[in-house]
Amino acid sequence: MTTIQGRITAFWNAVAGDYDCDPGNVAAPGTPAYTAWTQAIGAVLPNAPSDVLDVGTGTGYVASIAAELGHRVTGLDLSEKMLAVARAKALDAGLEVSFETGDAVAPRLPAASFDVVITRSLIWTLRELETAFCAWHALLRSGGRVVIIYSVSTDDVRDDDAAAPSEDGRCDFFMRYYTTETQAALPGIKLRDHQPLLRASQQAGFVDAGVTPLETVRRCDTASAPADPYALVARRI
Repeated sequence: MTTIQGRITAFWNAVAGDYDCDPGNVAAPGTPAYTAWTQAIGAVLPNAPSDVLDVGTGTGYVASIAAELGHRVTGLDLSEKMLAVARAKALDAGLEVSFETGDAVAPRLPAASFDVVITRSLIWTLRELETAFCAWHALLRSGGRVVIIYSVSTDDVRDDDAAAPSEDGRCDFFMRYYTTETQAALPGIKLRDHQPLLRASQQAGFVDAGVTPLETVRRCDTASAPADPYALVARRI
């Protein structure tokens, strides 16, 4: 694993214990915002049950929602501590989700084994964007889809709570891991528009790519929804 990815993984291991406590990261179950996210994710998934892979699953937010919707779900992440939280949450909720340690850029999973590859809030911290899209394409069955939930930013540094300057030192903490070198290796950290993702999906072999603004999520979830949230959906032939 690269030194850059090692720093990234170390950051998520460091914040895993408190990640879900911050409403700026995920909406709490039972809230209108959580309902909005459930509806938005359900709208971009095929009919259940389908085989869904959530790459960069973190604490299992999208994976758990997909499981609640009746899908067979695998969650993949390099952060063991985030995965530990995800497993505990799924167990508490009575959900069957398989959480595995693995790299979103180079997942070691059988080819053509999923109907959907989905990710939320991963693009900004993903190295080797084109390589990742090619890997996700290979994991999908014919007719399967990739779903990318992301945001565009006008800021020089990602508009993320962990990166924002604050009096409690969170910006310094963030920069300890997401150094200038690390940020320079992340093509999506300063995503200004949709074109890099559309190009990556096309180069990987996806077709019928389209971008949809998640307006309902934005209206209902002013805390954890990224600025201008979108879903890119593309299909494998």
